Amino acid sequence: MKTSIKNLFAAVLTVAISVTAPSFVNAKETKKVTVLSEVKSFNKLNIAGNVEVILVQSANQSVQVYDNYYAKNALVQERNGELRISSFEKETLTVVVYANQLNEITASDNATVKTSGKFNALTLEVNLKDQSKATLNTNTIDLFAKVNGKSSLTLSGNTTDYNAIMNGTAAINTDKFVAENSSIQSKNTAVAQQQEVKNELPGTEVLTIF
Repeated sequence: MKTSIKNLFAAVLTVAISVTAPSFVNAKETKKVTVLSEVKSFNKLNIAGNVEVILVQSANQSVQVYDNYYAKNALVQERNGELRISSFEKETLTVVVYANQLNEITASDNATVKTSGKFNALTLEVNLKDQSKATLNTNTIDLFAKVNGKSSLTLSGNTTDYNAIMNGTAAINTDKFVAENSSIQSKNTAVAQQQEVKNELPGTEVLTIF
C-alpha cells in the first residue's frame, strides 16, 4: 500500500513581494515568497540543513517560504502530521510557519527555529541535534527538551513541569524561563549544575490554547 503524502506543489502560490515583509522577517532585499496555504494537518515540526524557521501561533495554519522555492534545493513536506522543512543551499532559507498547535519540534544540522510572540501548548517536546539552535518563548504545562551535540536552546516563558537531557557540549539558557518543577540530566556535571530554573510561576499567567 502506498504511503499517503500530501503533495504541496499543487497548492503553491508564488508571488513577488512588493510590500514590506513582516517585521519578524529579516528581508534585506525584495524576494519572492512561496505561500503553501494548504498545509493544514500538522502538529510536529522537523527542520534540517541551512534553514531559519520563524514560528507564529495562528488558527490559520500555513507556510511562507521567503525565496524562490522552486529554484532552491529545498523541501517542504507534510506527512503523517509532521511538517518537514529542509534546504542545503549556501544561503540560509527563511521560512515562516503559522501553526495552531505543536507538540514536537526537531532541528538538526545548522537549522534554527525561533518563536515570534509567545507560543502556547499543553505539551511540547524539543529535540536539537548537531549545531542547531532554538529560541522559544512558550507557555506550557509540560516541556521536555533533549539537546545534543553542539546545539543550543534558549527558553523564556513558563511551564509547570520542565525536563531536560543534555549531551555533548550542548547548552540551554533558562535565564528568562520559569518552571514549577524541573529535572535536568547531563553527562557534564558542571553544565547540569549551571542549569537552574526559577520555580515560581507568575500568579496572573493564564494558559490560553488556540
